[in-house]
Amino acid sequence: MAAPQRVVLHAALSLCVLGCMSSHGGEPAASGVDGPPPEAVASAPVEDRLGWLDATRNTIYELLWRGAMRGDSWFGTGDAESEYRKVVGSIAPAILWDDHYGMSFPLRFNVLLPLPQLDERLHAFLGRVDPNEYVSESEEPSGAFRRQYGPVTQDQTILGLAFNPAVRGGGGFDAGAGMRVALPLDPYVKGSYSLVRGSSVDGRLLVRETAFWERDQGVGVTTRADLERIYQLRWMARWTGSATLSQRSQGVLGWSAVDVMRGYPGRRAVALELEVDGQTQAAVPLHSYGCKLAYRQSVLRKWLILEVRSSLAWPKDLPQQERRISPGVGLGFEMLLGTEVFLARPVTF
Repeated sequence: MAAPQRVVLHAALSLCVLGCMSSHGGEPAASGVDGPPPEAVASAPVEDRLGWLDATRNTIYELLWRGAMRGDSWFGTGDAESEYRKVVGSIAPAILWDDHYGMSFPLRFNVLLPLPQLDERLHAFLGRVDPNEYVSESEEPSGAFRRQYGPVTQDQTILGLAFNPAVRGGGGFDAGAGMRVALPLDPYVKGSYSLVRGSSVDGRLLVRETAFWERDQGVGVTTRADLERIYQLRWMARWTGSATLSQRSQGVLGWSAVDVMRGYPGRRAVALELEVDGQTQAAVPLHSYGCKLAYRQSVLRKWLILEVRSSLAWPKDLPQQERRISPGVGLGFEMLLGTEVFLARPVTF
C-alpha cells in the first residue's frame, strides 16, 4: 500500500474511533495497558485528550504539501513553502445503508495540490471518487460520501492534472487529464466551458458543457444547467438538470434534482433534496426517484464535520423487479484539509 493511502486509512480509522469515543462521552475504554488512571483521563481537558486527532490531520497535511513541493521542484525552484501549503481537500469515512443496496463502508478522499513552478493554473488531483461524477460528470455530484440512492457508484482512485484559469465574471474554461490508478490503466481527458448569468441573491443561472473521453463511456458530452437563489441570507434553493450522451450510453443518461438548504449559527446546516434519474433507451428508462434529508455540524474542531442523513427512494434496476420503497440511513465524518470553511452543501448527497 502506498504511503498516501496508508495515511488516509489511518485517518479513517481515527475518525471512526472518534465516533465511538463521542458516543461514550469522549472517554476511551479500559484496555489494561499501563497509563494514567481513568479518573485522570476523564478530568483532562478535551483539547489534550484529542491531541492525536490534530496530529493525524497535521501529518496528512504535511505529507501532501511537501509531496507537492518535491514534485513541482522537477520544473524549477524558488517558490516559498506558503505556496504549497495551499493544499485543499477532505477525507470522509462513512457508514451507509439502504434497503435496496444494503450496507456499505465507503472511504472517499480528494485533494488539489498546487504546482506553481509548472503553471499557477495547474493543480494535481488525487482522490477516491466515482469517475462518472468527476470525469464525465454524468452522475449527480455526491460530495465526499457517495449517493445513498441512484445508480450504484464504483469509486476508484484517480490521479490527474486539473487546469483552472482565473474565473471571469461570465464564466470560463477548465480542463483535466489523468488516469484511474488500476490495472489496466484507464486514462481520461475532459474539457468544460461554464457560462454564468446573474447572482445567487437575485437568481443565478449556470450552464456547463463538458466534452470527455474515457474507456468506459468512450467519447461523450454532458450538458448541465443550475438555477439557484439565496433567500434572506439563510435559505438557498437550487434546481439542476443534466443530460449525457456518449458512445456507450443507452440513449440519453439524465438526472434532475431540487435542493433546499438552510444554514444556522454554530456551523450547522440542514438540506432536503428531491431527485430523479434514468436513461431513455435503457431496459428501465426511469431508474429511480426519491428524497434525501441531511444534517451536518462541526464537532470538536472547526475542520471536523459530522453528518447524518436519511432517504426514501423507489429504485428499479431490471424490468422484472417490482418498484418498491427503499428507506436508507447514513452517518459519516468529513475531515477538511487546508481549510476550515463550512459549507451547507451536504457531502452525503
